[in-house]
Amino acid sequence: MLDWNHIIASAGTLFLVLDPPGNAPLVQSLLQHLPPEQRRRILLRELCFVLVLMLFFFFMGKGLLGWLGISAGSLNLSGGIMLFIIAVGMVFPTRNSPHLNISNSGLFIVPVTVPLIIGPAAISVIMMKAAFCTTLTQKLECLASLALAWGATAVLLCLSGKILSLLGEKGTLALTRLMGTLLILLAVQMVLNGITVYITELSHG
Repeated sequence: MLDWNHIIASAGTLFLVLDPPGNAPLVQSLLQHLPPEQRRRILLRELCFVLVLMLFFFFMGKGLLGWLGISAGSLNLSGGIMLFIIAVGMVFPTRNSPHLNISNSGLFIVPVTVPLIIGPAAISVIMMKAAFCTTLTQKLECLASLALAWGATAVLLCLSGKILSLLGEKGTLALTRLMGTLLILLAVQMVLNGITVYITELSHG
């Protein structure tokens, strides 16, 4: 039987890593010069690419880690460090961000899908989930958490135009900083887990 408490908690972690509230202003900036109907169509297309990449790294992650010789401890440590760097940027954002204006032909996977929505930190988290899923039940739970995180991200980004107008600049900044603070806590925990796993591997080695 699936553990839905674990699924929801895992989906929440991945949702924070994907950071749709922080990415929403950038995505809207990229698409603002396009007609509303075309904007929705491109966003849905990019979200489908996000789901495909999430599933790819989930199913291929364990094989890639084995082929590259990366241990679970190293993955936790590197993922935690990347999360920490991203989280610090969310809590203390730069004052001036460059205005992005890319033509429709330039909006294909890059930069909306990668690296805005699914970046190195998200890929690391997904690969780490895959590495620790050994039974069928665990794999189903991980897939369910991926689906929930993707669904919540898709809904939030599709409604981001209306949400941003309601929150305003200050509200969006406050929400991004709050999520960044939570992400810092998760990053520190990942680093601690990585150190624990590494020490355990050394003791058994």
